[in-house]
Amino acid sequence: MTVEQVALERTFQEMGYTSMADYAVKKAREELLQELKISLEAVDSFEKKYGMAYIEFAKKFNELSQFGLFERENDSMDWRAELEVIRVVEKRLVRLTI
Repeated sequence: MTVEQVALERTFQEMGYTSMADYAVKKAREELLQELKISLEAVDSFEKKYGMAYIEFAKKFNELSQFGLFERENDSMDWRAELEVIRVVEKRLVRLTI
């Protein structure tokens, strides 16, 4: 370890962390949890708007005449994107706990 790395390790230990890696893991977890929260709220918003989960929405897509086609298509893309973010973030969180 370089002198700078030793100094950094000591600084993080003085802050209550066991190491720089411990600090990095905790901060990464905080950021991922915040990202997960935002995506879960977005999905919840879509579920409230359409009164169903995405799987049912996709099956009934053409039957939802109270919403315009453009609106449904945009919502469908955004909804799927948020579900993908949730999937990716959950995988990353699992990796952090290993």
